[in-house]
Amino acid sequence: MARRLREKPCAIRNVSPLWSLNVCVRCLATTVAAEQLLRRSNVIEQHTRVMIRNDLDDIAFAGARQTGAASREIEVVYLDSDATARKQIHERLTDHHTEITVTSVATTDAALEAAASTDVSCLVLDPTGLGDIPAALVSNDRYPVVLYTDATAPDSVAPVFDDAETVVTKQADGQPLLLAEKIVSVVSAPVDRTESALRDAVSGIESRAEANEIAVLLADDGTVQWSSEAVSAFVSGLDETCRVEDFYDAMDRALPDTPSGRRQLQRLRDSPTEPVALGVSGTDHDQYLLRHGYELPDATGGLTLVLLRDITETARRDARTALLDILVERAQDGLYTIDERGVIDFCNDSFAATLGYEPGKLCGTHILEVLAPGEFPKGQAAVEELLEAPDQESTTVDLTFRRKDGTERELSFNHTLTHDEAGNYNGVIGVARDVTERKRREREYQEMMERFNFALKGAELGVWDWNPKTNDVTFDEHWTGMLGYSKDELEPHYESWADLVHPDDLDRAEQALGKLKTGETELYQCEFRMRTKDGDWRWIRDLGKVFEWNDDGEAIRAVGIHQDITQERKRQNAIERQRDELVTLDRVNVLVQDLIRALGTTTTQDELAETVCDRIVESELWDLAWIGERSGGNGNLTPQAVAGDDEECLDSITSADQTDPGPGETALRTGTIQTTTVESGTESTSWEDTESDRGTRSIAAIPIVHGDIVHGVLCVCTDQQDGFTARVAESFAVLGEMLGFAFMAVQNRRLLSRDRILELTFESRNADTPLISVANAYGCRIEAVGSVDIDPTHLLYLSVDGGPADAVSEQLRSHEDILDSRVVRTDDDGGILELQVTKTIQSLLLDVGARRRTLVAEGGTLSITVEAPLGADSRTIQEALAVCTPDFALTAKQECKQPNDILDAESDPRDHLTDRQQEVLRTAFLAGYYAWPRDTNAEQLAATLDIASSTLLQHLRRAERNLIDAIFDS
Repeated sequence: MARRLREKPCAIRNVSPLWSLNVCVRCLATTVAAEQLLRRSNVIEQHTRVMIRNDLDDIAFAGARQTGAASREIEVVYLDSDATARKQIHERLTDHHTEITVTSVATTDAALEAAASTDVSCLVLDPTGLGDIPAALVSNDRYPVVLYTDATAPDSVAPVFDDAETVVTKQADGQPLLLAEKIVSVVSAPVDRTESALRDAVSGIESRAEANEIAVLLADDGTVQWSSEAVSAFVSGLDETCRVEDFYDAMDRALPDTPSGRRQLQRLRDSPTEPVALGVSGTDHDQYLLRHGYELPDATGGLTLVLLRDITETARRDARTALLDILVERAQDGLYTIDERGVIDFCNDSFAATLGYEPGKLCGTHILEVLAPGEFPKGQAAVEELLEAPDQESTTVDLTFRRKDGTERELSFNHTLTHDEAGNYNGVIGVARDVTERKRREREYQEMMERFNFALKGAELGVWDWNPKTNDVTFDEHWTGMLGYSKDELEPHYESWADLVHPDDLDRAEQALGKLKTGETELYQCEFRMRTKDGDWRWIRDLGKVFEWNDDGEAIRAVGIHQDITQERKRQNAIERQRDELVTLDRVNVLVQDLIRALGTTTTQDELAETVCDRIVESELWDLAWIGERSGGNGNLTPQAVAGDDEECLDSITSADQTDPGPGETALRTGTIQTTTVESGTESTSWEDTESDRGTRSIAAIPIVHGDIVHGVLCVCTDQQDGFTARVAESFAVLGEMLGFAFMAVQNRRLLSRDRILELTFESRNADTPLISVANAYGCRIEAVGSVDIDPTHLLYLSVDGGPADAVSEQLRSHEDILDSRVVRTDDDGGILELQVTKTIQSLLLDVGARRRTLVAEGGTLSITVEAPLGADSRTIQEALAVCTPDFALTAKQECKQPNDILDAESDPRDHLTDRQQEVLRTAFLAGYYAWPRDTNAEQLAATLDIASSTLLQHLRRAERNLIDAIFDS
C-alpha cells in the first residue's frame, strides 16, 4: 500500500527568530560605536542563543532520532483492543527480534501514558474499536506510526492512515514476522530525512530574513553552504560579481588591512559563535556589520548559522549621540532626563555634582528621593501645566533639593516634555541651574520688607503724606487697605479722606487739622469713624505733624499715620457693658433670692403671681412685670397679674396675629426664654439689636415651667437697650423654674386640702400604645396598681386579669418605651407585673398638680381617671398625658367629693419617712415582698432598686421602725 505522509511545518517557524529582536544602542561613535554595540548585544545574547538552539534542534530531529537506531533497543507501544491479538503479537515480536521491547495496551489513554513515560521508538496500533484517536498520539515527530489492521480507511480514522509510515495486513499468515521487519525498517529510515528537514528550516530562514541582515550556513572550514542572499552584494567591501565560496576569505578581502581589521578577522575565525562588530571600508562610505553565530546540532553535519546585520545607520547615529554626550557632560548647567514614572534615567556630571552624587549613582533614582519634603507636588504641577497646554514648549519651576550630605540646594528647572513615536508623553528633559545664592539674597530682602510691613501691620498703621497748600495726599497701601481699598482706588486728594469720614465726626476732625495747618499745635491727634469699602464703619486714631514750611510760613508738607482702633473701642464698650451687666446681674440675683423666700409663704396661685410682679417692679430695674396663663380652647395667654404701666410694652408681649406670634406666645409654645426690643412710639417689634438706644424697650418672656410642662409666662420690660443679656436671662430662667415648682406645689396642696375635687376621664384608642396592644393581643384586662420613682427611672406595677402574665410581660418588654419587665406573681388567670420605664403617667400628672386615680387597658381602650383641684386647666393635664400617648381625649369631667382614703396631712405617718425609705418600702409592698409566700425575695428587690441586699434590709428596718413609732406616738 502506498504510504501517505502528511507534510508538517518545521518547528523553527513557530518561534520568534533572532533577527526580529530590536537592538538599542546609545552613545557610540564611528568604529567605537560598533564595538560598544557589540558589547551591549551580549546582554541579550545569552537569551537569544538558548532560543536559537532550541529552534534549530528541531531542524534535523527526524534524521537525528535515527542516528544509532540499529545499535539500541527498539521500544514499541502496541495499541489494540483485541486481547488475543495483543498477546500473540507481543510474543511473536519479542521472539523474532531480541532488540524489540513491546508494551501492549488496550486504550488510547494507556498508550498516551506509555508514550509519555518511555523513550518510544515506534507506535503500532489497530484503530478498530478504539473510537476517536487523539492527534497527539499519532501526529508528532518523536516516533513513526505503523498500522497493523484489516480495516480500510473510513472517514472516522482517515487521519490515522495519513499519519502512518506504513500499513501491515493483520490476518495474513506470517504477518507478525512482516510486522517486525516493518518496525525495524521505519525506525531505521534513510538519512535523507535530515536533508529534508534542513531544507525546510533554510526555507523558513530565507522567507523571514530582514532587509538589513542575511543568514549564512557555514561548514567547519568556512565554506558557504547556503545564504539568504549574495554575501558579496550585502558587504560593501566585496565585488558584487564575485561568488563567495569561503566566508572567511571574503571577510579578509572586505576588512581593511590594518591591525584592527586583522584582529576582527581573527576573532571571526577563532570564535564562530561570539558576536563580533566589523568595520568594512566601502567605496562611498564605511559600513558596519554585527556578526552572530550559532552552532547547529550534529545531525545537520556540523554546520554553523551566521547572521550578519548592517548596523551602519545605528553606528552613525550613536556617533553623533556620543559627540552630544561629550557636550552634555562638559556643560556647566545641569542636564537631565526623567521618565514618565519620575525616575532619573540620565544626568550629566554638573547635575549630579550639584547634589553631591556620581552620575551613575543618581541615574535610576526616583526624583522624590532627592527632592526636599513637600516639593514633589510642585514639580508634578509644572508637568501637568505643559500637558494641559500642548502649544507651550517649556516651563520653569524652582524646586528645593536635598543633597547626599543632607543639606539643601535650590534649583531652577526649565522643563520640556518628551513623547514616544505614538505621540504619548514619556518623560521630561531639561536644564537645571543652581539658584541657591540668588534665592538667599531675595529672601533676605523679602524678610527685611516683611519686617517693615509687619511693624506697620502689627501697629495697625497706615501712612499719609499731605500738602496742606495743594491738598494733594499720598496714601500708602496700609492706609487704604485698612478700609478695604487698593491704592489705585482712591484719588490722591484731601477730598478722598473727607468723603470717607463719618459726617458726625468730620467737623471735629477738620478743626483739629486746621490747628495743625496754622501752627497752633505741633501735633495733630483725633479719633473718628471712617466708612470702609463694604459700607461698615471703623474707628480711626489719626496722628500727624508738619515737617516742612515755605518762605511765607505756610505748611507745605505734613506726614501722619492712621491706626484702626475699632477693636479697642469695642473692648472698651464691652467692658462698660460687662460692668453694667454685673451690676444688673447682682441686683437680679438679690431679687430672685428674695422672691424665692417670698414664694414659700404664699398659699394661692394668684397670690404667687401678684407677689412676683410687684417685687420685680419695686426693684426699679424693670418698668413692667406681667404673668399670663393659658386659657380657652385656643390656649391664648390671658393676664393673671400685672405690675407697672408701660402699655406700649404690654401690647408687644402678645400678638393677635397668629402668623406672627409675640414673644409671650412663643415662650409658651417652645418653653424657652424669648427676648426682643420694641421701638418707642411704634407698634412694630424688632427682633434684632438696634444701633441706638434712644426710644427702645427690651422685653423678656420667661416660661414658667416644671418638668416638661409650661404653666404660664412671666414677661418683664425695661427701657435699657441690652436689659437681658445671656447671664441675666439665665437668672430669670431659674426664677421661671421656681415659679413652676411653686405653682405645682400650690396645686397639690389644693388637691389634698379641698373637700371637693375635679375628676377627669381621658381615653385613648391608639392601638400602637403598648398597654392597648398587649391587652388586645391576649384579650385581657390590664390595670395599674401602683408606681415608685427610683430616679432616674420609675417602677410601674400592673395587674393582669384574664391573660397569661408571662406572655404579657414578654410582649411589653419588646416595646422601646419599656426598659424592662418581669412577673412578680402569677395566678390561674393573670398576675402582677413590674415594669421599669423612663416616665409614668403618675409622675407626669404630679408635674401639673394632678394625680392618677385609675388606669385600665381593656377592649381596645386605655382609660385614665385623673383627680385635680377645682378650676384646674384640663388642657394642661391633657398635654401632660400626651407625653406618653398623644391621642388622649377628654371624655368625662365632673366635680366630686374628695375620696376618704386621702390621709390628713397633719397625721400622715409617711411624713416620718425619708424619701428613700418611702421609695424602698413602697417598692417592697407593690412587688409582693410582704405577701406570703413572698412574690419577690430580698435579692430580686435589691436588684430592682440597684442596691445591695444588706442596704435594702437596713432601709426596710428603719422605715418599719419609723412607721411603728408614728402610729403609737400618735
